[in-house]
Amino acid sequence: MKMVVLDLLQHSFEEARELYADVWLGFGECELAAMLEKAGFIEIDTAVVDRESEPPNFQTLLAVARKPV
Repeated sequence: MKMVVLDLLQHSFEEARELYADVWLGFGECELAAMLEKAGFIEIDTAVVDRESEPPNFQTLLAVARKPV
């Protein structure tokens, strides 16, 4: 089984909690990889794939992983 995760890279834009009902302010690459590994995924790849040009300059984090079946 393959898992694809697309989320924001960790940021400090606190207003996102109210504006977008965000619970977490993004994830670090290592943090997301560790979560996937703990859940039994292998072959984990993460990358920042985009960045907004305007403030708050959110960056998009992509993770791809495989879980043995």
